[in-house]
Amino acid sequence: MLNREVTVIVKVTNACDLQCRYCFIEPHVFHKRMSDETARRVVRALLDSDFFERVNFVWHGGEPLLRGREFYEKIINEQHAQPTTVRYTNSLQTNATRLDKTMASFLVGNGFHIGLSLDGPRELTDDVRRRRGGNAFSAHATTTAAARLLRDFGRVPGAIVVVNRANVNEPEAVYRELAGQRINIQLNPLARSGLAATDLGADLGINAEEYGDFLVRIFDVWFDDPTPPIAIEPLRHHVARALGLPGVVEACHFTSHCQRSFLGIAPDGDLFPCGLFQGERDFRYGNIHELAPEAVAATALFGRIEERERRVVAGCMDCAFIDLCYSGCMFHSLKNGGRFDEKDYYCAGYRMYFEHLLRRIHASAVPATA
Repeated sequence: MLNREVTVIVKVTNACDLQCRYCFIEPHVFHKRMSDETARRVVRALLDSDFFERVNFVWHGGEPLLRGREFYEKIINEQHAQPTTVRYTNSLQTNATRLDKTMASFLVGNGFHIGLSLDGPRELTDDVRRRRGGNAFSAHATTTAAARLLRDFGRVPGAIVVVNRANVNEPEAVYRELAGQRINIQLNPLARSGLAATDLGADLGINAEEYGDFLVRIFDVWFDDPTPPIAIEPLRHHVARALGLPGVVEACHFTSHCQRSFLGIAPDGDLFPCGLFQGERDFRYGNIHELAPEAVAATALFGRIEERERRVVAGCMDCAFIDLCYSGCMFHSLKNGGRFDEKDYYCAGYRMYFEHLLRRIHASAVPATA
């Protein structure tokens, strides 16, 4: 069955005013936009449930702020419309082009966590994050301005860093830039999906060893910083796991049975294992207008994913790092490696990184001898 705490990535629109060359959204679903009726159904299906105990709503896109303030006012009103025993949070992932002071005040004032995207210094970010239509635009300037705005509202900004051909050889520059801007990092390797699988993004792919080298080097510069001003995920997650610290929040790419903790909901209400799988017809559980979210666990697809995980993890049991990785991300297996029933495409890179991380942690824990 699903876990009683679940993160739900809700795609309120697939449209976007940017055309990032590595965008994972499949072009054939670009036109989809969530209706008010479907948005209301999403809220009610989860908050009226007697199964879920906690729901983390992640309002996503495309660019979710293209829907405007009125859409989110309706979401908030619906969440408050009826008593619920389900605890819930709201997050929104934005490219910041529509995040002005008024919108930020509204979202922060209603308890939303706001995530950004930034791939490093200006030249590394603006090379891949471009405005649709080719108009003059700097994603770097837009995002760093948004980060300053969020700090003005008392929030610690965080950004997804997509590791791709443009920045994979510059981990130290990525760290210096985001540390200097005081923006926490979430590292995501490129997925060969959407525009990243077309001619527009064909030159941005990286291999497992390149990603492993990136992780090793950014770990070192972060770990050796006497007073690191930012957190980096999943590095912080793995350090905590390696040290056996309690209360570690799961990182989605490294979660055992991730299908039990995450759901994706497309604009038309279709349900998927996570937000990445939208548009993959073979990975559609059903539609939220006919299928309760907790009922996806009874579908044949959910059983197939469970069986896939048993087989793949069984093949990883001799690996020293199984409890840090759990075979990685099945979307990377499908899109980067071309085989859903295999372990993560980036496996060799993760092994490089895990071995280095454990060596560094062990060395730092051993007292210096006289």
